[in-house]
Amino acid sequence: MTIASLEPLDPEIFDLLRRVSTATLATQLFKHGMRNRVLTDVHPIVPNAQMVGEAVTLRYVPMREDLDTLEATGNPDHPQRKLIDTIGRGQVLVCDARGDAGAGTIGDILAMRLKARGAAGFVTDGAVRDSPGIREVGLPCYARAQHPNASFHRHHAADVNVPIGCGGVLVLPGDVVVGDGEGVVVIPRHLAASVARNGFDQEELELFILEKVARGAGLVGTYPASDATRAEFQRWRAARQAASRDAEP
Repeated sequence: MTIASLEPLDPEIFDLLRRVSTATLATQLFKHGMRNRVLTDVHPIVPNAQMVGEAVTLRYVPMREDLDTLEATGNPDHPQRKLIDTIGRGQVLVCDARGDAGAGTIGDILAMRLKARGAAGFVTDGAVRDSPGIREVGLPCYARAQHPNASFHRHHAADVNVPIGCGGVLVLPGDVVVGDGEGVVVIPRHLAASVARNGFDQEELELFILEKVARGAGLVGTYPASDATRAEFQRWRAARQAASRDAEP
């Protein structure tokens, strides 16, 4: 399976997702019965990262000494290197490292190549190496840990663009991957539009609720919002939209 074979997603979906937190997206997915879409023990390596893109996948299996050598990485058909050299703009490379943090899955040079290709980010449930350099590159990057070892100390790159597990979550090629300062959530492609739009609405409602609580409102009837609070929110939202239109040149 490749992303190119899938029906394109409306760019508006990605624009909305950039304005929605992973916490809100997790709640929206819960409403769809999706209770296991947030990657466990996967954290931002680059501070203040924000990432939205479509998943391309790489599956690692345990290394074997006669196959996984420094020289093997120079093979033009090496699955990891070939995928990084051909990744598309706006895509996120998601690596199944079996939760093994005993070696880095990428370093700063590979992160720079992903950035130069226009990739949206990188995610693994293993480790990365050269993490200070990755932070300088600035590509949104999420991992379980940091480790100086190169990938071939622990991993053998086996398959690309296959279903994988990462951080305890099933990831399919073409799923929508969103990361922020809290973590990473993976949205099934067919739910992306609904989750994005309802998530954006939830963000606005919770901003209104946060303002009410800051002014002293109690939780009952405010959070969760009662019908009266929701009606007040709609008036607040309409006034904000009108003010925004008036401010346009």
